[in-house]
Amino acid sequence: MKVAFIIPYFGKLPSNFDLWLKTCKANPEFNWLIVGDNKELPTDLADNVTYQYFKDMDALSQLINEKLGLNIRITRPYKLCDYKGLYGAIFSEYLVDYDFWGYCDMDMFFGKISNYLTPEVLDSYDVIQRWGHLTAIRNNEAGVKLYEKCFAYSDIETVLNWPMCQGTVERIMPYVALNEGLRCYYNQAWIADLNFEKFEFEVVGLKTDNYASQVFTWENGVTYRYFLNEGRILRDEFMYVHLQKRAIDILDNVTGDFVITPNGLYSKTKEISLADFVTDSQLKVRFDKRFKKMWNRIIMKRFRDTFFKGKLFIYLTYKRYISKLWASTPDITITKREQGTWEVVSQEAGLIS
Repeated sequence: MKVAFIIPYFGKLPSNFDLWLKTCKANPEFNWLIVGDNKELPTDLADNVTYQYFKDMDALSQLINEKLGLNIRITRPYKLCDYKGLYGAIFSEYLVDYDFWGYCDMDMFFGKISNYLTPEVLDSYDVIQRWGHLTAIRNNEAGVKLYEKCFAYSDIETVLNWPMCQGTVERIMPYVALNEGLRCYYNQAWIADLNFEKFEFEVVGLKTDNYASQVFTWENGVTYRYFLNEGRILRDEFMYVHLQKRAIDILDNVTGDFVITPNGLYSKTKEISLADFVTDSQLKVRFDKRFKKMWNRIIMKRFRDTFFKGKLFIYLTYKRYISKLWASTPDITITKREQGTWEVVSQEAGLIS
């Protein structure tokens, strides 16, 4: 089955773009469409990655209004998160030959996606995964129009024109999909979604299988986690690693495999050892200061977008709506990794002092 992921990106490309693209190229069974305002990118970035130029977000807004009969205007790139569920309808011409459409982010590195989105999984489900950083939805009428059922607490134009992101594709769409009778599969244990509040890597959502010392690698198209456990180095595989809201510092000229640590990203030229798990205390102090400033900006932005713009009533309505939605819909998300999926890399690695 053919799957295409769509990712609008406006503004300066992230520092990890070339490496992100490298991990896309390593998944030739899947396709990506990037849309944005970067004039320097070629139309064909790779055999499986296409780029479509838009002058600005107003040009994309115009396309959405023409295609869907709406009256919206995108004013902030981050607000595009609330539009992800509409991509199947917005870019329907591009998706004609695809069985699934989906969306993803760029602050991530893909492993071997086909180890997870297998033909059996794609054949069995209509909505696979429930996160903004990667979800795949069957390209049929029910999947393409699913977004229409996600704005019951208000109207679609009010929500899409509200600058504050409502997290529609994560907080609402997965539950609506279940209630609409779509076959859904949500597996958080597949993914390494790193906690952006902590300097040391912690995988969000895993009830078990988190470790005090863990790093990630991209090796020949596969994303691995290496972790210390009782003096041994072990590793297991993930579909991708997501570095949400983290500055991705690339420490050397990466041309092949690479290591992802809290200290930064660098070429993998040898086997993982104890030294790769040692974190820089000064970088941690810098991270904590940066996080505090970022969090304060987020809170102030939410406050301005809600109170100063007269959206308090709709915000409270939204909060009541999702509370009822969550309470009335079973959570089918898998959060525990299968036993025996890790392998021993080193029996006597030692301990970090």
